[in-house]
Amino acid sequence: MRFRVLICFFAAWCIAAPVRAQDSGVRLSGFFAGAFTQRRTNIETGGAAGYRFTPRIGFDFEVLTLPDLRFENTDSSGRGVAFLSKLVTELPTPGRWLVPYIEGGGGVANLSQSISIPSGLLRGSSDGRRREAAISRANVERVQARRSETALTLTVGGGVDFQLWRGFAIGPTLSYRRLFGNLEDRDFTRLGARASYRF
Repeated sequence: MRFRVLICFFAAWCIAAPVRAQDSGVRLSGFFAGAFTQRRTNIETGGAAGYRFTPRIGFDFEVLTLPDLRFENTDSSGRGVAFLSKLVTELPTPGRWLVPYIEGGGGVANLSQSISIPSGLLRGSSDGRRREAAISRANVERVQARRSETALTLTVGGGVDFQLWRGFAIGPTLSYRRLFGNLEDRDFTRLGARASYRF
């Protein structure tokens, strides 16, 4: 009786081994999304490379960029880039074509901001000295300045992959990201789509 159980167990393991081999391995992905703050909507794009140690658990190293970043409560603009490491857990489903997943991790992000500052000074007076004046469209000078900060960022999210052909899949992705800035914290909610390929 025990011998038969061992044979059945070994046969099941041999059948499942190729499936496990297909599910583990290297995975590459790219995404295009909208990054939403409280009042602004920004374009976000990037990619990730990772490895699945088991059919359900792995990690991703992600690089994302915000090429035209709009800041809250100001007309200034800039750009952002982040480097993140994330733990990924894929949830079991009845069908292999549907793969929901959750992920979380952190890293560093750099935001650069271009600021237009009104100086409130006239260009000069007849005696060669500068005088302070009321800021108006006629006499205001504006100085372009750039501020940059690098800070810790944490993220959590998830999505669903629809397997289309072999290791190729596409699907929606949703995540929340918080950047702990030097002057103020910033929150981003990302909603978009990604394409991935598992080797």
